[in-house]
Amino acid sequence: MNANVQALSLYPVSTEDPAAAETASVPTLLAVSHSIEETVMRHALDGVFYAGFQRFSSFLPQANRFRLLASRCKKVYVFGYEDAPAPQIENLEYVRLEENAPLNNEWFIIFQHERFGAALLTRQINAQAKNEFGRGRLYQGKFTFNGAVASAAARLLAEALNAPASPQPAADIPAPFNAYVQEFSAYMERAQSRIKNLYGNLSSRTAKLEKLEEIVRRMISRQAWDDALQTLESPRQEEAAYYKKTLSVMFTDIQGFTPIFSAAQPAELTALLNRYFNIIATTVYQHRGDIDKFLGDGVMAFFEDAQDAVSAAEEIQARLHYFNAQNAAHRGIQLNTRIGVATGECMIARVGSEDRRETSLFGDTVNIASRLQIQSPINGLAIDDATHERIGGSLRFRGQDATLKGKGIQHIYTLQYEDLKSR
Repeated sequence: MNANVQALSLYPVSTEDPAAAETASVPTLLAVSHSIEETVMRHALDGVFYAGFQRFSSFLPQANRFRLLASRCKKVYVFGYEDAPAPQIENLEYVRLEENAPLNNEWFIIFQHERFGAALLTRQINAQAKNEFGRGRLYQGKFTFNGAVASAAARLLAEALNAPASPQPAADIPAPFNAYVQEFSAYMERAQSRIKNLYGNLSSRTAKLEKLEEIVRRMISRQAWDDALQTLESPRQEEAAYYKKTLSVMFTDIQGFTPIFSAAQPAELTALLNRYFNIIATTVYQHRGDIDKFLGDGVMAFFEDAQDAVSAAEEIQARLHYFNAQNAAHRGIQLNTRIGVATGECMIARVGSEDRRETSLFGDTVNIASRLQIQSPINGLAIDDATHERIGGSLRFRGQDATLKGKGIQHIYTLQYEDLKSR
């Protein structure tokens, strides 16, 4: 018996009915299989039921369903490779296949009864797929209600198992067949409904994720966003997310912000600051810079080119002049700003706790830029010697010695707002 079963293939029988429906879709194969099972159980058809699962582990999720099926049928046979223990079920017999047996590469359902016959005959066409039953696998096959085809397949299995042959279905079998059509239709309706709900949930979650992405991208620097994307693509890069680079760092700060904060209404001040920061941020981006962080009433930004940094600083002050003129006329509030720019080597690194890390700049250049902002004329800017050298030693800047906190006396260059207007 075993030798016959191990050498048997049912797929060639599918060619005996040219009119049989072709199918390769896993969802359709599942719908056909379950609908045949439902039809047999609903009409209590006590025929012989053959099911090829390829592996017993694929059968386990269906065990309870087949326990009920076995209680209605004369006999149930389950074929597959024994890669997992199978539960004992009354009136159900397991047919253990060798791993290389042809039937172990076929997904089939054969039911034989005098009132109803059905055959689902498929073979797997990507044998390398080894994952869960159905998923990731490709099948080629047919299903038919042709009694001769169902009888031929059932006869081959019965002979291989030394089991008695089942009677061939009669020509007139409307009731079970109609039941099958109803069950198949109902199954597909349920599947479509589940797909529709899943698609709706997916669309909703996608919209929320896109909105979240938009919010996060406004909250962090472009450098931090790029680093996060690289970490997704290469998780190990998280551990080595640091490097050194020559950058021009900019600091801005509002002169006398504390009195303004104390006198203004929170809602009005928040709206005003958002407009103020929008001017700074858009100007930085227009000059190929990036925002590292917002610092209360200030901004820290960085540029790869010193001329971009200085040009951005000058344009920020020019745009803020008109911004302040409008605010002074309507609200009596002016946000006078100091800007400092320093150029030199910086370290860019992702730092923080295990739960939250941010990309930040570190180094002496960052500290000097912060100190220069303090030395800047109101509504003007101050730059260090390295920045001044890189922009070609502009004569518009005035050189002077200044004491920078923690750095001693440094030679810096400043530009008053009156000089900005002549640029």
